Amino acid sequence: MGTFAGHLIPGTIFLILSFWWTYSAWLRYFVCRQRKQSYHVSLTFPLQCCGRRVAALPIEALFIIISTGFGIATELSIGFHHRDGHISFYMGANSYQHIATYMMFFLVGIIDLLIHCRVPIPEHLSIVAVNVAFAAEAISFYFHGHGRSPIEVQLHVFLALAICASIICGTFEIIQREKQIYATLMRAYCTFLQGSWFYTVGFFLYSPFHAHYEDTKDPDEHRNSMLIAYYFVLHMAIGMCVLILFALPAYYMSKRNLQAIDSVSYERVPFVNNDDNEDNVNNHCTQMEKLNVMTNI
Repeated sequence: MGTFAGHLIPGTIFLILSFWWTYSAWLRYFVCRQRKQSYHVSLTFPLQCCGRRVAALPIEALFIIISTGFGIATELSIGFHHRDGHISFYMGANSYQHIATYMMFFLVGIIDLLIHCRVPIPEHLSIVAVNVAFAAEAISFYFHGHGRSPIEVQLHVFLALAICASIICGTFEIIQREKQIYATLMRAYCTFLQGSWFYTVGFFLYSPFHAHYEDTKDPDEHRNSMLIAYYFVLHMAIGMCVLILFALPAYYMSKRNLQAIDSVSYERVPFVNNDDNEDNVNNHCTQMEKLNVMTNI
């Protein structure tokens, strides 16, 4: 990952997940509020905007598996090459850390896929798995800057802080007795910070638009340290704006002429168009009421 593209790949994965989690959490919140139902916590969400058949597919789990698999393949193909063209696995410790991180999230996708296939394991095990993956990522990047310049250390410390915040949010999703949307939104928000900060680190250290950081770095480390802290706070502000803005399309979708059926366990019931007859709609509502009773929500 010691390249510009190596930072853009995980950054893009985290940004896509954060956008999707934010929108889907808001949509579920508004649907549950309109139906006077309790909010339901889950790691992944069905893609309900493309019809019932698509909503029944584990799109998010497949995205995690494919994207992390692509990241692993990228690290294996270019992560061990040096500028002189030789391959050295001894000098590839940098890539070992990144491959291990990708592997942890790859396992998250596998667990979520098993849950979708109704393997008898606890549903919230996927949230536990993503917390463990975040913990592995935090350990990797906390020690990633060891022996480097103070600026590079600070860049990776801020990334580790965002990852630790994601772990805390995921923990609250599991332990809260009355399920609420706040922890899910904060998990999405902290994931956005990770993705956007990956982009910042990539542009700061390996940007193709200017000379390498080692050749152009400002000798005033205190000034750089203050600017980097300012950039991170700026990312926090942008992330909060994104969090609020995504509530608008989610609210609009919940108010459209659709009978929005939110998932209760992993039996996700997709949106029902108004073109369906009233008997079908009532049948879906009856199924939802039964599931609510069964799950004590």
